[in-house]
Amino acid sequence: MSTDHIIESPASTNPLNILMVSWVWFRMGGDWTYVDNLRQLYQQKGHNIIPFAMKSDKDWESYGYDKYFVEYIDYKKLNEDKSIINGVKAVSKSIYSKEAQRNLERLLDETKIDIAHLHNINHYITPSILPVLKKRNIPIVWTLHDYTLICPENSFISHGTICEKCKGGKFVQCAINKCKKDSFLASSLAGLENYVHRYMHLFKHVDYFLCPSEFLYKKFYEFNFFRDKLAVTNLCFNFENTADDSQPKPAEKYILYIGRLEKIKGIITLLKSLVGLNIPLKILGKGELQEEIEAFIREHNMTTVELLGHKNQEDVYNLINHAEFTVCPSEWYENYPFSITEAMYFKKAIIGANIGGIPELLLNEKTGLLFEPFNDQDLREKIVRLWNDDALKKELGQNAFDFISHQVSYSRHYSILKDIFKKVNLDL
Repeated sequence: MSTDHIIESPASTNPLNILMVSWVWFRMGGDWTYVDNLRQLYQQKGHNIIPFAMKSDKDWESYGYDKYFVEYIDYKKLNEDKSIINGVKAVSKSIYSKEAQRNLERLLDETKIDIAHLHNINHYITPSILPVLKKRNIPIVWTLHDYTLICPENSFISHGTICEKCKGGKFVQCAINKCKKDSFLASSLAGLENYVHRYMHLFKHVDYFLCPSEFLYKKFYEFNFFRDKLAVTNLCFNFENTADDSQPKPAEKYILYIGRLEKIKGIITLLKSLVGLNIPLKILGKGELQEEIEAFIREHNMTTVELLGHKNQEDVYNLINHAEFTVCPSEWYENYPFSITEAMYFKKAIIGANIGGIPELLLNEKTGLLFEPFNDQDLREKIVRLWNDDALKKELGQNAFDFISHQVSYSRHYSILKDIFKKVNLDL
């Protein structure tokens, strides 16, 4: 697809050394999608990227800085091999990492950093690095990909339903309600982490918290989290590597779900909405709900539902490109899902749950259709309507493309970041 409509500003005449901190430095979900797109954007503008993350044999190009990366923490393995030593090790590393502090100090001794752009650092890198950066007068901006700093469970979900009991810093509610993994221990540790970081006043060192969606901004504002440091920035996406339009379109018609197979993603609600309908559904993704999904499909004899598992990016794009439309049935406060962003760029009509940041992308009856979350009957009506209305699919798809092409373009995002950087006296 052409990207001629995206106008880019010239490269910076004042290249910066930008420290990009993320828990991993390889493809891992939507968060990494933004991290990698942002990396490309910064480099496109002539800036230098210095990564700081956990070590892994999956790491992408680290430009030689992987020697400073921290040891990889495999929580799944630690959980399987329960012991007091492993427990203490996990707690100490996940709440306040001395290793991250030491390694970052070494990096800063040897490399000049103009600004640090943080992403998901909780549980792995940890906010322990914030005073290290601030001690050297390095400006800090932090893109908020989830709600961890105000919700220990990170998604405002407790036992499958929306929960905001931790409002006002009452993180003990996470333990009381066993919000994380239905485990008192895991929930207690999550709550303790938030208490420790608040008690140590670590977040005061951050200059700006960047909010990808208006919804996330309003939620952090509502929870009275550094209101004067919050800024809405949206995300950016490079659409140059899209699917090959010359690929033959399959004879079958289908609708598409892309995402993790988890309860909060609303996949069971989607399946309920299709029971008895002869509308093929392809499901892209893996997750802990796979067995339950397979059992539901067998129980209801849903022979038109196909589980495709994980696919590479090219296959994903081709499946989006040839779908009739996509469905995002989430049942949690989605931030700014790339599964919607990508489908919009392929001029696809989308049905999404009216929750979180989804309505900011899917303007009802204009760039998509919204349904009431958890309501399989409402979703069913929207699916049947769109499946049978080619004109509506085309109209919504074109509107979606026009909207998203501007909304997440490199030029728009860079302009927003330039304004943020000016506030910390840097010329991006």
